[in-house]
Amino acid sequence: MLMETTIDAQWRELEAEAPSAGWRLRLARPRKGFPLHVALDGTTRRRALLLRVPAEVIPPRKKWPACRGLLLFTETINGLPHCGVALKEARFADVFAALAEDLARRVAAAGTAAEAVATLLGQLGRWQRFLASSVEGLSDEAQRGLWGELYCLRERLIPALGAEAIAGWKGGERAQQDFQFASGALEVKTTTAKQPQAVRITSERQLDDAPWPELFLHVLVLEVREGGPATLPAMVDSLRTALAMDAGAREQFEDALMASEYFDAHAPRYAGRGYAVRAAHWFRVRGKFPRIVEAGLCAGVGDVHYALSLAACEPFAIEPAKAIATLAKPPLSTKRKPQHP
Repeated sequence: MLMETTIDAQWRELEAEAPSAGWRLRLARPRKGFPLHVALDGTTRRRALLLRVPAEVIPPRKKWPACRGLLLFTETINGLPHCGVALKEARFADVFAALAEDLARRVAAAGTAAEAVATLLGQLGRWQRFLASSVEGLSDEAQRGLWGELYCLRERLIPALGAEAIAGWKGGERAQQDFQFASGALEVKTTTAKQPQAVRITSERQLDDAPWPELFLHVLVLEVREGGPATLPAMVDSLRTALAMDAGAREQFEDALMASEYFDAHAPRYAGRGYAVRAAHWFRVRGKFPRIVEAGLCAGVGDVHYALSLAACEPFAIEPAKAIATLAKPPLSTKRKPQHP
């Protein structure tokens, strides 16, 4: 269930109150037995989340994840033990707000106090790389690439595959292809060149169809429109609306957004840049499709990046509907199985 106010808003309300010593708490998620509180340390003015649980379910400190910019601790308040995480470096405030919402949502779904603590610590470990790399938000290239993946998801894959399309989105997981299904894989490339002649391929495995029943390449030629309506945040919001009635798919979508290092706190930074699709190309990758693959490399050669000519791909062009229909149907053979990195 969605909160009426965000956790960030609750912190701001606590910070607006008159200073006082000790902890100030607001209930973040009602939960019988192990409530989660939004908290402010009256002495240090640090923002925190406090999970009230029995002391025996809190693991030893040596099993806690090391978190840059955050402080993990235990605290006894009114005679009751709490497991907490506090913001130690102000530059991580935006990301910590997103982390807090994610933690609150997941902890609220835990069945026992032990599961709640395990969820809290496990998610902190997962978030560590985001805290280290996402303070400034996505680069222009990363914004464009994510927009392209979401556009393909909204316009093509969800209408054909439904919730399965969300489960197959792997772009943020550093997988070799952006979308991976039992029936095949799809790599999405975007470019803003006025007369695009090539796209960049970033791995010898990216266009290797050996692990897949089918492999497709989708190239979107975009026009950047400063101040235009089709921004990255608008694209994200449209997908959230489309998935509003499917809690499971919405949960998977939010996880995939985080894996792609998209945080709502950064949305204002992306709001001034819109995109329009000028052209879209679809290619079936097989046979003599122009590419470099792992099996063709000499010993000692790897981490290959290269430019792929779009003109050279034209003999392998395929109608979008046919490509999507292929991805939407069960595979006819089990000889090839998806291989995730």
